[in-house]
Amino acid sequence: MNETSDLEQDTNNLDNTVASVGTMEAMYEQWFLAYASYVILERAVPAIEDGLKPVQRRILHAMQLIDDGRYNKVANIVGQTMQYHPHGDASITEAIVVIGQKELLIDTQGNWGDVRTGDSAAAARYIEARLAPFGKEILYSPQITTWQLAYDGRKKEPRTLPVKFPLLLAQGVEGIAVGLATKILPHNFIELIQASIDLLKGNAINLFPDFATGGLADCSHYQAGKRGGKVRVRALILVRDQQTLVITQIPYGTTTTSLIESILKAHEKGKIKIKHVVDNTAEDIEILINLLPGQLAETVIDALYLFTDCEVSYAPNACVIQDDKPVFVTVHELLAYTVDRTTALLEQELLLEEQALKEKIFFASLEKIFIQNRIYRQIEDCQTWEDLLMTIADHLKSYDFYRPIVEADLVRLTEIKIKRISQYDSLRAQETLIQLQTNLATTIHHLQNLKDYTIAWYSGLLEKYGKGRERKTTLTNFDTIEPQDVTAKEYKLYVNRKQGFIGYGLKGEEFVELCSDIDDVIVIGKDGQYVITKIADKLFVGKDIMHVSVYDKKDTRRCYNLIYVDGATGIAFAKRFQIISMTRDKTYDLTLGTPGSRVVYLSSHPNGAAEIVTILLSPISRTAKKKFEFNFADLSIRGRAAKGNILTKHAIYKVQPKAQGLSTLAAVELWYDSATGSIAPKGKGQLLGLFGPTDKILVVFKEGKYLVTTYPLPFRLIPDRIVLIERLKDSHVLSVVYYNSVVQNYFVKRFVVDVRVLDKKYNIFFSESNNCVLKIVTSFLAPKLQLHYLVDTTNKDKRSIMYDLEKVAVKTTKAKGTLLSRSKITQVDLWNE
Repeated sequence: MNETSDLEQDTNNLDNTVASVGTMEAMYEQWFLAYASYVILERAVPAIEDGLKPVQRRILHAMQLIDDGRYNKVANIVGQTMQYHPHGDASITEAIVVIGQKELLIDTQGNWGDVRTGDSAAAARYIEARLAPFGKEILYSPQITTWQLAYDGRKKEPRTLPVKFPLLLAQGVEGIAVGLATKILPHNFIELIQASIDLLKGNAINLFPDFATGGLADCSHYQAGKRGGKVRVRALILVRDQQTLVITQIPYGTTTTSLIESILKAHEKGKIKIKHVVDNTAEDIEILINLLPGQLAETVIDALYLFTDCEVSYAPNACVIQDDKPVFVTVHELLAYTVDRTTALLEQELLLEEQALKEKIFFASLEKIFIQNRIYRQIEDCQTWEDLLMTIADHLKSYDFYRPIVEADLVRLTEIKIKRISQYDSLRAQETLIQLQTNLATTIHHLQNLKDYTIAWYSGLLEKYGKGRERKTTLTNFDTIEPQDVTAKEYKLYVNRKQGFIGYGLKGEEFVELCSDIDDVIVIGKDGQYVITKIADKLFVGKDIMHVSVYDKKDTRRCYNLIYVDGATGIAFAKRFQIISMTRDKTYDLTLGTPGSRVVYLSSHPNGAAEIVTILLSPISRTAKKKFEFNFADLSIRGRAAKGNILTKHAIYKVQPKAQGLSTLAAVELWYDSATGSIAPKGKGQLLGLFGPTDKILVVFKEGKYLVTTYPLPFRLIPDRIVLIERLKDSHVLSVVYYNSVVQNYFVKRFVVDVRVLDKKYNIFFSESNNCVLKIVTSFLAPKLQLHYLVDTTNKDKRSIMYDLEKVAVKTTKAKGTLLSRSKITQVDLWNE
């Protein structure tokens, strides 16, 4: 009996334990989920509506409440914010410093730190801030703000601010929550507004990050900021001289201090070789890197990008709070949402303005009737308040108003002071009423054309606040840097041609070039044999060395020009060849391999250039013509084993170089990437065509200039400034449409591109004038325009016609052009059949 009782008790205890464990698991899951949700929603991730985290929103709300146009101590702002934010002053101070360093929403005064150097801001009691005009314009609109109670229920705070701007994309954000993170990179102020306008116009957009610290950025894998994308950012490193590099812009997220530390760390590990680093940063960033004697600056730059924080990568992860839950979006989706929200907010403000204007017109009309018709005298005999109001109402009921007259309106009329009645100016009152009605008509027009109004509103923002906010980060494409390509060239390659030794330990011998201890070297002897071997301190490779250099197996454009005499026949052969494959330490023959063969001329050109040489024959040779010229361009480039073409059967005394020609390598297919401004073979974007050594590229710029250049370009293209880029054709004719703001009309001109001077900018307009705006540029053979114009000044009769540009005479660039139409043109489009 007792045994049974004990068993039952043990079973009950086990059941209770299991139930307790289950309850604990459920409680843990519930509490952890609540904590995670709180951190995600209330601390780390911004809301999609206004792009702000709760602490940022509360700071800006507090600043608006105490704003009087003067600076406030940050400590005071922090204290005001603590009424809404229950997490202490430290987090608020840190958040307001971050906002201030963005230089967008608030004006700052004092030492706010430096994002470039990593210097921290002064204490909150020493620095001051106030709302910037831009912040006031885009952040607040109390009548359309949704409010909620603060954490203690005493005050109200905005659920989200009615922000009318893509603030989140402009400022960027980074936050780490529980099992979730967000990272949105900052974008350019001007580009965001222009992209917003493009969205409203139905145009495609393409946004890329822009960083306050400048630098270079490769956004080819940005993928519109969604998860899985990647952005590479590099410092801007310039070569001051062959012994000094200077860093003038640093990657986003780094500081001058952290950057220098990474450089010194790489130097200590032997990744790079430098003399020392000096930080001269003051108003502008300037980090000097002094090189060791004999170092190649270009190689050190690549090593800095590979082994230090001079290049950093970021993985964007656009996560925002929408409908009280985290969602992942792209920057394009985020901008589209912001544009739609801005349009809706502007509509709400217009509706409020419309209502306010109607009320003003309503009461102004009531007041006018009340005073001019002397209704105030009709109420002198009224005995009761009700009779008084009834009398006024009876005298007004014959008039039509936009809404019924209520008792409050009648009471307001009775409150008009005698002084106002006695000094009432009916003419002035009528002018005020007309002005109110004009304003109302304008507001209604804006409501009926909301898209155009929003575009104009964005344009106003750009005009007022866009100055000085141009892009700081240069967009480009980065080539992949291999470690073996940037190994420090800390050795010198020497050669003893007569004895046949090479190596970096042959001090005092003939210097060839700088090298590293992992390089390969190609050696060509006078007997026409060559070998590729790994460099060493001292190595015998064969006597009578004619050519020695560091060999790069990836160099597919280097070409050798060779003249040799066959040992068996005495016939001289000429050939051009490349060496693009090899087996290390294997001897190859460039001649026919017969004993006594010898090389009489050899040259190496990195870009496949041909050359003209002068052949001097032996004085005892049996020919009258003992001197002639030979052009290597007449030969095709073949493999190293090719026999070559017969040059002469007579004995050669000497070969002298006369002139270097152009490259004879095959034409290369070039592509223009409009996102980065790069022109490269096997690229992406716009195919420019096949380019040989003499082919040229035409570039037309938005400012109304063009130039002709060659590949590779001697300068960097900025995509935003380019309206046309294409391969230059013979007698290239450009058709141009431009708008003259002085005449306020459109002009058209056609001219032949001037190719006399390469890389020189020519003016498209008849004179250098800021009054002309380039609208259309095309090189089509038979271009046509579609003109949209107004028949009269009523702006109602709108028509469009086709305009054939072929009928415009081709003149010089200096010609003013032809007036496109005397009618008021509203739009000009290039007709694409």
